[in-house]
Amino acid sequence: MRLVPGASALAGVALLLLGGCATTQISSEWRNPAFSGGFLHGHYVLVVCQARDESLRRICEDRLSRQLGNGGAAGIQSYSFPDFPPGGIAGPAETEAAVRGVGAVAVVSAQLVPSDFAVISPGPQVGFGVGGGSASGGYHGGGFSFGGFGLSFPVGGATATQPMSLSASLSDAASGVLVWSGSATAPAASDVAGQVSALARVIVDAWQRAGLLGTCGGSAGGSRGNTGDCR
Repeated sequence: MRLVPGASALAGVALLLLGGCATTQISSEWRNPAFSGGFLHGHYVLVVCQARDESLRRICEDRLSRQLGNGGAAGIQSYSFPDFPPGGIAGPAETEAAVRGVGAVAVVSAQLVPSDFAVISPGPQVGFGVGGGSASGGYHGGGFSFGGFGLSFPVGGATATQPMSLSASLSDAASGVLVWSGSATAPAASDVAGQVSALARVIVDAWQRAGLLGTCGGSAGGSRGNTGDCR
């Protein structure tokens, strides 16, 4: 790897950006102390995801519902309602109708988005340059730049993968009060469905730690519930 003289400090920052987080983890979290004691346990929860395409939206809702089931609640995917708006973009009326239709105690609203930075695989050579870069930042089809500091990649035959983030909010269905809000980030991987699974797991694990779910393997309502043993 060739570094422009005087750019070693900036190069170190760039390598950290490229490496990203080694594991999927919560990056921010807020919780309402008024809700605890297994608030979700044994109940239905409406799960609404938004993503860049319908397949990712459904994968997101499936994975969150599965993890809720592992924790003793029953996640109900919004796409299972024929009248629910496409893409998970629903107003209060549509959401309220779905909540009433299943008797949900809470609503999960989640947004699945790729990170701003792409990682190119397999490990190409990286060239660093200082000055003349775009201050706006972002990925530009062969590299990215920010604050006058640019990185470039030989992209012929390479595959770009991206870290993935899942932001979620959990609200009480009856009052609309926010119960929990947070985000998780997964490192770059070629298996996007695997990234979504890992993100869903750490989000629901955070609800478990917050006391919103009961013990693993509990029953959650009725035949539509998706419950099981924690794994």
